[in-house]
Amino acid sequence: MAADKIKSSQIDLTEGGVASGLMRFMWPIILGNLFTQVYNMVDSIIVGRFLGGEALAAVGSSFSITMMIYSFCISVGAGATVVISQCYGAHDKENMDKTANTALVLALVVGIAITIGFGLSARGLLNLLNTPSNIYEDAYTYYIIVVIGTVGHLYYQMGSSILRGLGDSAWPLRLLIFCSVFNILADLLFVVKFDMGVAGAAWATILAQLISGIAVVFRLCGKRYGITVSPGTLRIDGSIAKSMLKIGIPAGMQQLVFAAGSSVVQSFTNSFGSDVVAAQSTIIKIDGFIMLPMQAIGTSIQTFVGQNIGANKTERLKEGSRLAMLFCAVISVGLGIVIMAIAPLGVSLFTSEKEIIRIGAIGLRTLGCFYIFMAANQVLTGIVRGAGASFVPMVCAFINIAVRIIIGYLLAIRGVFVYNNEPFRGLWYAMIISNFISIAIMWMYYRKGTWKNARIAQVRAKI
Repeated sequence: MAADKIKSSQIDLTEGGVASGLMRFMWPIILGNLFTQVYNMVDSIIVGRFLGGEALAAVGSSFSITMMIYSFCISVGAGATVVISQCYGAHDKENMDKTANTALVLALVVGIAITIGFGLSARGLLNLLNTPSNIYEDAYTYYIIVVIGTVGHLYYQMGSSILRGLGDSAWPLRLLIFCSVFNILADLLFVVKFDMGVAGAAWATILAQLISGIAVVFRLCGKRYGITVSPGTLRIDGSIAKSMLKIGIPAGMQQLVFAAGSSVVQSFTNSFGSDVVAAQSTIIKIDGFIMLPMQAIGTSIQTFVGQNIGANKTERLKEGSRLAMLFCAVISVGLGIVIMAIAPLGVSLFTSEKEIIRIGAIGLRTLGCFYIFMAANQVLTGIVRGAGASFVPMVCAFINIAVRIIIGYLLAIRGVFVYNNEPFRGLWYAMIISNFISIAIMWMYYRKGTWKNARIAQVRAKI
């Protein structure tokens, strides 16, 4: 049984103090998210410093597509987290084994499909993005190599999702740190020493992803964590795969729609000139760091809910959900106050131009007042998805981005409401309004309680 073989890095979220368990599980995820943000910045610095602005532009030109692929991989992994966490909570070793083995085979199938699909459409997508001719070939080279590495990346995401579902968030952090450092060193070797250009940066990335994918598979093999994974047990269980995809695909679609909608909003931003574009770019970067702890809470409560739904511990489920919301409220309000106080200083870390700093500070202070909405959305999504209910969060994401585009167009582009003769403020008002509507729908769904009935059927039969 899973609970009989707890490794030192595992946390059984169905037992012990709820607050202490959540905090212990959450901190490695926060650090992992932070390390990823820092690593991405260092990676860009290496390319920009040693290869120049055009190379940096070539790498960044397909960023929206590659991030779309990565986000989809993470979301598919979320399906594995939910299913195996519920199996773990129910002490259902048979379905734990089936889930782990199915997830690893599914990662190969989905990874190959993504590689072929996005590989064959590479030039079409780059043309759709209006990639400048002077960086087109470098952009194509970088993009196609990164797409080749999808299988390795998906194995890391799927394997790490399984480990988190089993209560281990610490080992994926250690692997992430190791592979990120390896990637940076490989960047320096391939780009600086071997002068391989943007191709070198791409090969460094997929090599690190391949190593991380192999490492996490080896971690799962044998009898670790009370599950059995070996070459002889790797097969797809149809009903388990269906449950995983039923959760993972809506989560993936949520990310895809958000990415597509963000591209539309970016086109609105571009219409206001370089100062607003630069200010918005710094806001996105700072906002990314601000949201790290809230995203970690959402990921943590997802596993907590999964394990306790599986264990049929309703009262503990309620207590954990309330605590997660409290953590989220305190952190989001606190960070909102801090960012409003130091907004100009935060923007000045990226630029010394006064107008960009002024606009960026307005944006951060506007959004800082309402971070609690975005944070609450992360937690509620994690709660209901942990139970297996992934459809409503997807619908809310669709509504969110649709409202954001419509309101953004009306306020910023059409100038329906203009404050201080600065219509670009409408971009931030649209973001606030769309998040408020989305969280209102999610709150009503959460209060209704029907999401608890989404528990995985295979697990429910074992309780």
